[in-house]
Amino acid sequence: MRFFRRASKQGLTAYLRLPGRIAYARVDRRVPVPKLLAAGVVSVEGDKWGEALAQLHGGGPVSLVLNPADYRLRLLDSPNVPPEELRSAVRWQIQDMLDFHADDGTVDVLEVPHPEHVSHMKQIFAVAAKNSLLAEEAVLATNAGLNLTIIDIMETAQRNVATRLEKAGRALAVFSFIESGGLLTLTLDGELCMARTLGVMPESEGLDSMLERLTLEIQRSLDHFDRQFGGIPVDRLLLAPMDKTDSLREGLAGNLALPVEVLNLADVLDVADFPDLSGLSPVCFHAIGAALRMEETKP
Repeated sequence: MRFFRRASKQGLTAYLRLPGRIAYARVDRRVPVPKLLAAGVVSVEGDKWGEALAQLHGGGPVSLVLNPADYRLRLLDSPNVPPEELRSAVRWQIQDMLDFHADDGTVDVLEVPHPEHVSHMKQIFAVAAKNSLLAEEAVLATNAGLNLTIIDIMETAQRNVATRLEKAGRALAVFSFIESGGLLTLTLDGELCMARTLGVMPESEGLDSMLERLTLEIQRSLDHFDRQFGGIPVDRLLLAPMDKTDSLREGLAGNLALPVEVLNLADVLDVADFPDLSGLSPVCFHAIGAALRMEETKP
């Protein structure tokens, strides 16, 4: 199964498997403003993943968001080859970065924006995952009655949300917490420019310590973006829904030289069926992002 296959025009259900639970979301994209139809968390008893997945059955296409431990994402200089040979060239270029043979994996690429004033080589993101892992996920979904058509990753799910909040000619930074730590993405013109996993776990350290480390890592990332895309301003930093968001926003806003705001899902899609968004689990954020995938998304 290839990553990032185009989604149909029907509503899309997306899910990610987390320890002991499944976070999911369903979005109707057949309307001018995408509508959130369903979102939540399903508990899993032991290893009964199939029973839990069967509860997501909505009749339409389904997307699985892989956990970061299940794939490798690398930023590379784009090989100077014809477009039809790009994936093959990248497959061998990233072999040394993988803990499995490239022939045993699925490899796809994401184009990185390359404004005219940028002097460095055109770059791409390469993403790879073991075929055996993808096959296991496909069997699990199929046995649960799901029409799994898309394999997505955390970074592109987050990008899909950012795309709807960008301002023309300006980059947008979005930060969230995932199972492996903090995830910072920068997007421009609807595409991913930068993605960094920050080794900060809110459960294992106090707010002051976390703020100090996050400020340092986010500022380093912004400085790197400026070196790579100098002349393109970063509009603001948006914090995805999470616990103690207001305290984190206040601390980061006092330390960073750009506006820091809390991301409001009501600015992204129609949430009329969810009058109390505060009751929606933060782990649904990337499922919502994956369910926002549109046909014109590349890839």
